[in-house]
Amino acid sequence: MKQIAPMEVGLPVIDLARMLEFYREVLSCTEVQRADIPAALSRAIRTGSAGYVNVWLRTPNGEVIKLVSPSNPPKKRASSGFSADWTGYAYLTFYCRDLDAVLAKALQSGGVLRSEPSASEGLGLKLAFFEDPEGNVIELVEPRA
Repeated sequence: MKQIAPMEVGLPVIDLARMLEFYREVLSCTEVQRADIPAALSRAIRTGSAGYVNVWLRTPNGEVIKLVSPSNPPKKRASSGFSADWTGYAYLTFYCRDLDAVLAKALQSGGVLRSEPSASEGLGLKLAFFEDPEGNVIELVEPRA
């Protein structure tokens, strides 16, 4: 494969406005495109039964997260104890230089702490996990200089 654009991750959401605000304010993403996907197309490509709104967000490093807001809101996945206990999407990882500040802002904005920040001296980094307001798991990694 000869990839021609950054990889995109699709993330179904229940409350598009809240999730847009969270990803913009906490994780510094910017909206780059928005499109209404009609029901006929969403059924044909097996992404939704009744159409949806797709919002493309670019991360500060150029990756893309698509917030997918279906006409019929998706069911919230039950939280599991460990991310690696299930197949499929486990978590998004953001590398940053200001882990404590980003984590504090995430928690103030409706995020839920999954793990306290911890340093891994052997790996030379600090990391923490939290859930966004709809329960999607996000990892923050801060390289230690």
